[in-house]
Amino acid sequence: MAERISGVMAKSVVRLFARGEAFDSAGFVSFFTDKPVYQFGNGEPCLDKPAIKESVTAFFAGVDALYHDIKTLTEVGDTVFVEMDVMYWRKDGSSVTLPCADIVRFDGDKIQELRIFMDAGPVFNASVLIPAASSVMTVGGGGRVTPPGFMKDFFSKDPEGSARVTQGLGPKWAVAGPKWNI
Repeated sequence: MAERISGVMAKSVVRLFARGEAFDSAGFVSFFTDKPVYQFGNGEPCLDKPAIKESVTAFFAGVDALYHDIKTLTEVGDTVFVEMDVMYWRKDGSSVTLPCADIVRFDGDKIQELRIFMDAGPVFNASVLIPAASSVMTVGGGGRVTPPGFMKDFFSKDPEGSARVTQGLGPKWAVAGPKWNI
C-alpha cells in the first residue's frame, strides 16, 4: 500500500458529505470504487453505484435539507471513523437532529465501503421524540462537544466548496431548512 498523507481520507469524507448536503447524487456516487458497499442503518446494502445513486436520490427526495454536524473525523489505516449529529429539515417544515457514526473504508483514493450507523426512522416520523442529550459526542456531566464546523467551513473557505456554491451546487441548508449563510 502506498504511504498515506494524513488527513486526505478525512477531507474526502467531508467532500462526500458536501455532495449529500447539495443533494448531488451523481457527485456522491463518484467517490466510490466500482465494487462498493453502502449501507444506511438497517437498510439493505447497496452493492453497486446505480443502487447507491437510487438509494441516496430517494432519501434526498424525502427531506428539504440536511447538515452533518461533525464532531470527530479519525483516520486509522485505510478507514475513517466519523462521529456526528445529522440535522434534517423535513418536508413539513419541522426538523430533527440524530446521532450518527459512520465507518468509511478506502481502497486507494476511492471509498470501498460506507456504513452509516443511525436510526433514520425519526426523519420520516415526526411523532418520535428525540431527547436533547442524544448527541453522539458528550463530555463528562452530559456537556456537549462544540463542533468544529467542518461542513460550513468547506462551503465557505475551501476552494472546491466555494466553487461548488458558485456553480449552483451548494448545500440545501442555505436555501431550505435554516437558510444559513455560506
